[in-house]
Amino acid sequence: MAYSLCRIIFVALVVAIAVPSSLGRREKSDLENDLRDLCSQTNKTKKCWNIIKSEFSRFSDADGNKGVAGVVIDLAIAKSDEIHDKLNQLYDDSKNDELKEKYLSCSKNYNDASRNLDLARRNLDSDDYRNISVQIDDTSEELKSCRHEFKKDSFDPAHIRNRNKEFKIYVEIVKVATDRLLQENDQQPDNIN
Repeated sequence: MAYSLCRIIFVALVVAIAVPSSLGRREKSDLENDLRDLCSQTNKTKKCWNIIKSEFSRFSDADGNKGVAGVVIDLAIAKSDEIHDKLNQLYDDSKNDELKEKYLSCSKNYNDASRNLDLARRNLDSDDYRNISVQIDDTSEELKSCRHEFKKDSFDPAHIRNRNKEFKIYVEIVKVATDRLLQENDQQPDNIN
């Protein structure tokens, strides 16, 4: 009997060690492949992957397309807020009235972009996907408005054009991630959204 008990305990330990402790989570390689696939659907695959790779740990608990969409929206909100704060600082520090006007205009654009992304995040969290693409498109329009302020021939000592290009990549990642989620949602037979 003692032999049987030892044998049962041994088998139980082997199984416990062999079975991954993160049963409900995707393996890192699966997650990495999924995120690389997401980036391959953007126009700036390498830049997308550099952004995702630098924040890879934030995706470890992301559950499926909804989780990934949530993380990339959060990243875009953080980037938008960072640029918005920089524009406000530039406005306060500038002595050039023309630049101050541009900084103020772009600051408003980025404020509205953050609001749109926040609305998209709230809709995502409440499983109300209907307006997410509209909010992402509105975010893109805000970005275009700011880009218009700093045309190629415009004086841009703070390199706002570069910040706009960077944020555009974030918006594109969000667009691809949310489109994937919407396609998945549309394929569900009991979809009521």
